[in-house]
Amino acid sequence: MTAKWRGFSVVVAGIIVHLTLGTIYTFGNMTPYITSYLRQKDIDNDLTYSKSIWIFSSAAMGQGASMFIGGFMYEKIGPRWTTLIGSWISSGGVALTYFSVQKSFELVVVTYGLMFGLGVGIAYAVPINCGHKWFPTHKGLVSGLVVAGFGSGAFVFDQIQTVFLNPENKEADLKVGGDKYFTENAVLKKVPSCFLLLGGCYAALQLIGCLMLADPPHQYQQLQQNMGAEEDEGVVQNTESEPNFTWREAITKTAFYQLWFIYLFNGQGIQFVSGLYKAYGQSFIKDDHFLAIVGSLAAVCNGSGRIMWGHLADKYSFRLAMMLSCGSFAALTLSFGLTSLSGKGLYLIYVCLLFLCFSGNFSLLPTATSKAFGQRDYPIIYGLVFTASVITSPIGAILSDNLKSVIGWYGMFMMCAAFSLISVIISFKFNVRKSNGQHI
Repeated sequence: MTAKWRGFSVVVAGIIVHLTLGTIYTFGNMTPYITSYLRQKDIDNDLTYSKSIWIFSSAAMGQGASMFIGGFMYEKIGPRWTTLIGSWISSGGVALTYFSVQKSFELVVVTYGLMFGLGVGIAYAVPINCGHKWFPTHKGLVSGLVVAGFGSGAFVFDQIQTVFLNPENKEADLKVGGDKYFTENAVLKKVPSCFLLLGGCYAALQLIGCLMLADPPHQYQQLQQNMGAEEDEGVVQNTESEPNFTWREAITKTAFYQLWFIYLFNGQGIQFVSGLYKAYGQSFIKDDHFLAIVGSLAAVCNGSGRIMWGHLADKYSFRLAMMLSCGSFAALTLSFGLTSLSGKGLYLIYVCLLFLCFSGNFSLLPTATSKAFGQRDYPIIYGLVFTASVITSPIGAILSDNLKSVIGWYGMFMMCAAFSLISVIISFKFNVRKSNGQHI
């Protein structure tokens, strides 16, 4: 296999692995089933959607806490084993939820939340870094392609979950405090076994992807960097002028903390929308299959959006692309409440556009990290940027758990928009430039 095609196969491997890791976004589709099961089986009779967001929050916290650990493991044991270990920890957490969901909500938080997230974090950045090394002059596009797999995971598995659990399209028929829950035993009795099915599927795909992962030879990487060193003016720059920070040096830079705070504030809207879009839709749409289709189409937008935003960052700049992403998300969340007045069509459009907008974080932040600090310690540095989720996730869960009953859906949407507008301001202040003076 030629070096070029070997590089393509590594990108494909990254997409396959991220397709399974990205099933973290199926939580929005699964939470009505999980929450309803725990309520109806007398495991937690008072459980609400606002409280069950702690599962998704714990997964995000685990991902943020472990991503830099994956960077250290990558240096010690290489990309293949690091990715496989992380991936199978996440799949193991999903499979173990077969037992935990029959015991307590807290155990579900541990297995389907924390354990799943820890595995995702370890494996997440490694395939991206491999792709960057094979194609160092197209980092934005490579980041977008690989994490498009992450964004698209729900496209496949939302449908598998819904067809397995609710093939007859039973509606959530119990209304409590503005939220609706399932009571149909034909749906709920299959919830535990669904986790075994999902865990097995994830583990098999992860093994296939990991077998294809590898870093390029050093000589190939150096050649690619030299070929891409020519700037628009035709001036060839020395590759030694490219950033090459250690993680200790990176955390002393203003740019590092700007990226960290961008994700801290954006994380509020990402968590709320991706975790509760279906619960909100159920409040005025009585069609579970339609809501599953919405989730799948939103996943397509989540995946394709990552490619689009990555390409925009390569063509223009991270700064401009991130401002557009955050500003658009803020405008959409401010007006999301209008969907309850218009029915299915507008709701579908809004959810897809929201996923399209917030997907920018997951191709723009890794691209900016790589361009600002270099590849030397990239998995560690990006993992440290992502530790913002350790803070933003529990804050989001606390706000949802305590404020939603007070300010309602509309109030929560406005709060998420305000956080995103703060990120617009931080992005505007981001001022890392290339050697030719242009924004990265």
